Amino acid sequence: MRATDEKGFTLIELVLAITIMGIIAGTTVTLLSANLKAHNIASDRSGLHQEGLLTMERMTNGLRKTTVVAVPNGHSYTRDILAFSRLVNSDNDFYFGDPLFPRIDEDLSDDYSWCGNGILGVDEDDDGQIDEGDWRDEDEDGLYNEDPLDGLDNDGDGSIDEGTMPDSNNDGKNGIIMIDDDGDGTVDEQQGDNVNDDDEDGATNEEDILFVVYVYNSATNTLTEIHSDPDSGINSPAPQIVLSTQVTNFQAIYKSPGLIEIILQLTGEDGKVIDFDEHVYVRNVLQKNGKRVR
Repeated sequence: MRATDEKGFTLIELVLAITIMGIIAGTTVTLLSANLKAHNIASDRSGLHQEGLLTMERMTNGLRKTTVVAVPNGHSYTRDILAFSRLVNSDNDFYFGDPLFPRIDEDLSDDYSWCGNGILGVDEDDDGQIDEGDWRDEDEDGLYNEDPLDGLDNDGDGSIDEGTMPDSNNDGKNGIIMIDDDGDGTVDEQQGDNVNDDDEDGATNEEDILFVVYVYNSATNTLTEIHSDPDSGINSPAPQIVLSTQVTNFQAIYKSPGLIEIILQLTGEDGKVIDFDEHVYVRNVLQKNGKRVR
């Protein structure tokens, strides 16, 4: 019988093959790890960018529509706080009785926030003191009732229409002079002698402004949205939403009564920063005749 030739790997060939396979496997793992890391970094960066966009959109959309910008203001131009009316129809009334046209921030009193000294817990003038002075002093400048709602800077402090008075436009008439505010066919009608009825509905000083406040905490890198209103206090804290925990810079800059610049910077886990900067024109500021642009 003839023996069959036997074929196989020698020990050296086997060792060499295993070594080559190990090198290939190691290279593959390294490449996969690098690709996975790059993917994670790109994903984190994309998520951070999206977070910044949504945060900026939340602030700018509200700011464009608001009727009152409280902070920043003509007393303190650059702040790490942004506060403005969030356009709540707090007394649930409507123009011409039509629910499609709510009356927002109308018929204000000389304490338009009903908290005293501006927004509760906010340092409007950035002097290190909170809610100081007379309860009618809405911007903590030591004055009150200094600005009627006429779209002008009557007291020369750089802000318009702050520190409102009971007859909000100071025209001595109900509502806006020569305007049928409530659409009942009668102009400037009065209930008795009360000129403080700014919307001709028979009631006075029934509306209060409900504010939204954006606060930056540099110690925790957080930007928080707070819904401030007269009912908020120790026993009933204002609703809060943490918009981001990766904020490394936030500034709201007062350029003019109708123009605010918002600067936002987010920093990722890799130390890379994403910057956002937008100038916002406040569309709903009060005009000379006292009417708001809707």
